[in-house]
Amino acid sequence: MLKYIFLAAILKIALLIGFFTEEDIYLQINAPAAAEAGTTVEVELELHKSGITGFARFHQELPPGITASPVYPSDVSFSFDENTLRLIWLNLPRDETVSVRYRLHINERLRGELNLDGTFSYIENNLRASACAPDAVISIIPSPYIDEELIVDINQAGELLPEAQPEAAPHADAVAIRQLPVEHNDEYLVNILINKGFRSRFAKIEERIPLGFTAEEVETSGGKFTFSDQTATITWSTLPPESSFIVTYRLIPDEDTGVVPKPEGEFSFVSNDITASYPVIEREVPLTSVDGAYKRQLIASAVIEARTSAPRRSAATRAPVQPVPATPGKTYEPEPVSPVPPEQGVYYRVQLAAGRRQVNPDSYFKNFDIPFDIHTEVHEGWYKYSIGSFEDYRSARDQRVQIWNTTPVGDAFVSAYSDGVRITVQEALAIAGHRWYR
Repeated sequence: MLKYIFLAAILKIALLIGFFTEEDIYLQINAPAAAEAGTTVEVELELHKSGITGFARFHQELPPGITASPVYPSDVSFSFDENTLRLIWLNLPRDETVSVRYRLHINERLRGELNLDGTFSYIENNLRASACAPDAVISIIPSPYIDEELIVDINQAGELLPEAQPEAAPHADAVAIRQLPVEHNDEYLVNILINKGFRSRFAKIEERIPLGFTAEEVETSGGKFTFSDQTATITWSTLPPESSFIVTYRLIPDEDTGVVPKPEGEFSFVSNDITASYPVIEREVPLTSVDGAYKRQLIASAVIEARTSAPRRSAATRAPVQPVPATPGKTYEPEPVSPVPPEQGVYYRVQLAAGRRQVNPDSYFKNFDIPFDIHTEVHEGWYKYSIGSFEDYRSARDQRVQIWNTTPVGDAFVSAYSDGVRITVQEALAIAGHRWYR
């Protein structure tokens, strides 16, 4: 009897060793080390599939207060319900490396550590198999705009956060509500509550910005932010999964003029294949802390006001709004130190670190013996520090490995660009026809 038990144990160990050999698939979850509550972060699932094909799926359990929405690509089935993210491939891509990006929306009341793992299931030799992704941890920093008494540890979110409101009924109307600009040092934060109702695709916010102010992105819930001709625009091709959400941008005065901004704007969305456009309604309400019945009343009253307002022309065709006198503050967002030089075509860099607050890379990394100039870029609200410019992925990969082996930077990775715009490595490989190397 003991002999059979011993043989069974040996067989089990052998199977476990075989499961983790280099010939098997490898999963990695790439996520920022930290994020502020009330913001959205982008996560990448990187799959090295070792030749497997056919049907496969990935699922990831998320705690209450964290929701997910898709980013790229569109050929994988994405769903999120009951705190579970699911990715399904009817037939895995032929590429050896598969990358899927999605966004995590963090409830503004959370704090603590968000542990991301997940299980990848697939079919091999007509048998079901699976692999687990190593944990990635995001440290959630409490929001400075939420009363400390309302902040909840992520491990207790299921008990202490209010239950999510059901999706808006089909007859509910979409509306955008702007909070009066909030002075923050020498800047002004503009919060806009968007109730999308049952809509899921294209929508746009256009805000006319007073002369003497520049607008910058803070939080767009997955939308694309632009600022041109005194107009700040946030555009979504696919709206976030929540029935309502908040976006934020900042207004920075060009000089110490002593004025308070008074933006005006429109919210446009697609309804029954027709684009509707209504004014953004302004309220003197702390949008980031309203909840429950009061929020529903706020939305209902704004819908009535928006629908009874006079029709407006496109925001881009109207004259810039004139500012109103007020008392200014003092500080500005710093310009990046040693910004990334713009280049043409597809190229790769090696990212060393990222943070919410800017540092001087020359002094911060001076003891790391980095053999390149370190440049800074601002991307999705983060200051990101990277080195080099490589024409092909393999050269960047080799430099990344060199950084791993010779410096304390153990989490450096390859980032990709096209004409100065940051894209995924998978997109760069496809555009340039480059090969991926392990």
